Amino acid sequence: MRKKTEDRRPQKTRQALNEALIALMFEKSYDSIVVQEILDRANIGRSTFYTHFRDKDELLVDGLQGLKKLLREAQMATVVSSANRHEKVIGFSLAMFEHAYDFKKLYWTLVHGQCWSSIRQHIEEILFQLMKEEARPLFKKRGPSELPFELFIHFLASTFIAVMTWWFNAKNPIPPKEINTHFRKLVIPTLLDNLN
Repeated sequence: MRKKTEDRRPQKTRQALNEALIALMFEKSYDSIVVQEILDRANIGRSTFYTHFRDKDELLVDGLQGLKKLLREAQMATVVSSANRHEKVIGFSLAMFEHAYDFKKLYWTLVHGQCWSSIRQHIEEILFQLMKEEARPLFKKRGPSELPFELFIHFLASTFIAVMTWWFNAKNPIPPKEINTHFRKLVIPTLLDNLN
């Protein structure tokens, strides 16, 4: 029993630190937050923090691991026919929009905060990796002038980020299902054209 308690300690520490950082981000700009404020909010010592993280940026990125898991599960749960195998490549999209909508105050703070550039890069990298795994075996080979696979995946990931950013900047954001439909209209022709 003691081993289980010890195993859970790092997980609880990470969770407390992530929650403290998020709470502080609602109160002030990300750039003005110092590690000591996170420690005070989480009631965790400095040495414990530096055992897990190099700085607050690394803590912020760590908080995205749960999002990656959620999106991967949504992608894997996408049921597709042999005619619609491309659907699995973007099978995460509705789950991402719903997650952003459920935590809209946090996402709004992120999109309009100074840390958005860093967060956007990390989210885009998560999307890139998810789509790359599913698209690689379906990608059409067309000879020397073919579209580079990496460019294709970066286009899909950056299009998703652009749509999500536009959505958060809208005065009256439309529901997740509706923005997901718009995203799909933008990228499905590209998927059909480049995947078997």
